[in-house]
Amino acid sequence: MTTPTKNARTEARRKEREEQRRADVKRQRLIYGGVGAAVVLLAVVIAVLSVGETDDRVGVSEVAGDVEVDGDTLPPIPDGAADPAVGQPAPVLSGADFDGTPMTVGDGAQLVSFVASWCPACDAELPLVVDWLTTSGPPEDVQFVMVSTNHDDSRQNWPPQDWFAAAGYTGDVLVDDVASSAFRAYGLTATPSWVVISDEGEVLFRASGMIDPAQFDTLAELAASG
Repeated sequence: MTTPTKNARTEARRKEREEQRRADVKRQRLIYGGVGAAVVLLAVVIAVLSVGETDDRVGVSEVAGDVEVDGDTLPPIPDGAADPAVGQPAPVLSGADFDGTPMTVGDGAQLVSFVASWCPACDAELPLVVDWLTTSGPPEDVQFVMVSTNHDDSRQNWPPQDWFAAAGYTGDVLVDDVASSAFRAYGLTATPSWVVISDEGEVLFRASGMIDPAQFDTLAELAASG
């Protein structure tokens, strides 16, 4: 037979277990609630920092220049055939460098390289160009110009002016516009691309792809003699 004393002890233990269970539930809610709040706070911080980084990043529209094209667009460079653009008037490109200094391509003896900062071949070739300009470079009557084109702020080596600076290039640069008008005017489809222009403003040579550094002098002399 169960006694009143035993019933009381049983009821007391039941209440004690119930209180312990409620305490455990409350403690877990506090822990998980704290973790959840911390996760939310971290997400907010990351979002704020991300917005800040996005706002601070220089976009294409802030880097691209304004380019005016005077002349007919050249035909595309053919694959394995004579270039129909050779002997044609070179389109005259009027624009500026990254600092806003006026720059012109196509109105005199020039060796021109069209490059994109994100282009792996351009990245490999730029130091070779810098070495050539440092050791010899073109004749005094031939201007070497790079056209920074095909801008893409989502890819490597952005912004392009920092890419040029990191490679030690301090020469002339014409900055293409958002639509790559300079690039398209010369009938180009890839970077790097090279164009040789005579003193009379005629196209003497075009090529896509990296050029053997041993040919830099040859191309510069072609511009001088053309």
